[in-house]
Amino acid sequence: MIEKSEKHQKAAQERWHPTTPRATHSGILNLAGKEIACDVLADGRRVLRKAAIYRTLGRKNASGQEIKKAQIEQFPAFMSANNLTPYLEIEKDSRLDLIYYKSPSGQKLQGYDASLLPEVCKMYVKANSDGVLTNSQKAIAKVCESLLCGLATVGIVALVDDATGFVEQRERTELQKLLSAYISEELRQWTAKFPNEFFKQIYRLYGWSYPNVKNNHPKCVGHFINKYIYDRLPPGIKEELKNKCPPNENGTRVHRFHQHLTDVGDKNLNSQIVQTISYMKICTNVKELDDILERADQNN
Repeated sequence: MIEKSEKHQKAAQERWHPTTPRATHSGILNLAGKEIACDVLADGRRVLRKAAIYRTLGRKNASGQEIKKAQIEQFPAFMSANNLTPYLEIEKDSRLDLIYYKSPSGQKLQGYDASLLPEVCKMYVKANSDGVLTNSQKAIAKVCESLLCGLATVGIVALVDDATGFVEQRERTELQKLLSAYISEELRQWTAKFPNEFFKQIYRLYGWSYPNVKNNHPKCVGHFINKYIYDRLPPGIKEELKNKCPPNENGTRVHRFHQHLTDVGDKNLNSQIVQTISYMKICTNVKELDDILERADQNN
C-alpha cells in the first residue's frame, strides 16, 4: 500500500511533468484598483494566478477544511462555501479546475481560467443581494461588485491579452489563419480572371478609347486592379500575394496574384470583381467611384 507521503510525491510529479504547459506571455491586469497577475499559456488559455485571485478577493489561502471540501465538490475553495454554491450559474467544467503550469522563465505556478473571475463575482454579488453572506464574505462581495463594474465594458480575455502583451501575438495568429484560408501553397493554372466588361468600364471611367488588341493595357490598369480589387480584400492578403509572386529582373511578375489563391480566396476575389463592376457601371468617372466606395466602407 502506498503511503500518504508517496501519494503526494507521485501527484506532484504528475503535476510538474515535462509536458506541463508553459506560459508564453505574462503580465499584470489592472482592474478596479486591483493588480492581478495573469498569463497566456502556449495552448491559448488565459489564466489568472491562484495567489492573485485570493489576494484580490481579500482572502488568505484556503484552510485545510476548505481545501478538503473543494476537492470533494470539485470547486475552487473560494467558491465552495455552502451558502455560495446555489449561486453558481456555470456547469462543472474545466474552468473550475486548478491549472498547473510554468511561467515563461520556468517558475511553477497555479491558476484558474480567467473567464472564471466574472462568475465568481456574480456569485458573491447575488448572494449578498439575497442577504445570505457572512460578514467576511460581504467584504469580498464589495470587491466583486467593483470588479464587475470594471468588466462591464470589456471582456476578461481581452483584458488579459492586453496586460500580457499577447494581443500582438493574437493578431499575428489571426492573420496567419486568414492567410492560410486565402492563399495556397500550390500554384493554380492560369485562367483569365477579369472579364472584358471590367476593362471596358475602366476605359470608360478614364475617358479612354478601348483597344482592339486584347490584354494590351497600359501599366496604370494594373495599379487600378491593385487599388480597387486586391487592396479591398482582407488586410494582409495583397502583401502576402506580393511575397508569393515577386517581380523578376525585368520588373514583371511571372505569375498572377490570383494563381496563388485557395478556393476560398478565389471565390472572394470573384465577388470583389463583380461588386466593383456594379459600382463602376453607375459612375461617370473615377472620382465618383472613389466616393461611392468610401461611403460603402463607412456603412460596413
